[in-house]
Amino acid sequence: MEGHVEELCAEHGIELTGASARGRAIRWRGGRLEISIPPIRGQVSYFIALHEIGHLVGRGRSAPRLEAEANAWVWALDNAAFEPTHATLRSISKRLDGYLQWARNRQYRRVPPRIPADDHVFWRMLDLGNARAA
Repeated sequence: MEGHVEELCAEHGIELTGASARGRAIRWRGGRLEISIPPIRGQVSYFIALHEIGHLVGRGRSAPRLEAEANAWVWALDNAAFEPTHATLRSISKRLDGYLQWARNRQYRRVPPRIPADDHVFWRMLDLGNARAA
């Protein structure tokens, strides 16, 4: 898993720096790309790493926050070396739900975070954790 992440970083010119408990993607002025990820100890941390890469190279990365998060997860799932377990899908869903709660709690602001349209992939990704294990 670690080798695959390193391979993708090399392919896309992304510098892998430090460790971050949650994961972080940075596009620096001048075009330098960088991710900081938790140590890859299992499937969830592997998918978090792919998700951070997706923020830098995937489609829809400049979309509003919730949409960009879902788009990065789509990229991660599309570029993974293997299918995620149901537990990993639940973890992805839980992370997206956290962003949804964050956005809903800020709807009172002058410029509130945008909640994705009903037909956006965000809602299908959010529902991944509810699907029954095969």
